[in-house]
Amino acid sequence: MPSLAERREDILPLTEHFLRLFRPDNPCLELDRPVREYLLSRAYPGNIRDLRQLIGRISSRHVGPGPITVGDISPEELPADGLVNRNSRNADFEGAVRHALALGAGLKEIGQAATDAALRIVLDEENGNLQLAARRLGVTDRALQMRRAAWRSREGGSRDRTAG
Repeated sequence: MPSLAERREDILPLTEHFLRLFRPDNPCLELDRPVREYLLSRAYPGNIRDLRQLIGRISSRHVGPGPITVGDISPEELPADGLVNRNSRNADFEGAVRHALALGAGLKEIGQAATDAALRIVLDEENGNLQLAARRLGVTDRALQMRRAAWRSREGGSRDRTAG
């Protein structure tokens, strides 16, 4: 069975599942960006059990209707400098960029690929809800609509060129 270190993409869905278990009174609890980054960068030596216990502790500290913030994480569980370590997350991204560069991609292509991937991922995770997706991506609904239209035209255009 793969560890959470090998399956980082499972951390946030598992977190949402555990939050629903621990906080059935508030099944729509959101995590702010620094908390998501913390969860994705943290080590889980006990695998899913460690994540479940951590989410239990975080959910018991959270009060109010707003999103879960870094303040809901016990100071003892935060890195010594109090900041989320972005190195592990950046290493995966840098590996993908290195691969793209090795294949001859330029900066514009890499940036566009990252944007397209972010759009696909967030729209999928938000079940196509443009307002929620725009909020997560830090753009307006209109900006997301325009980016999505451009993305669809590129996707359609590239399919048309390869079909013939």
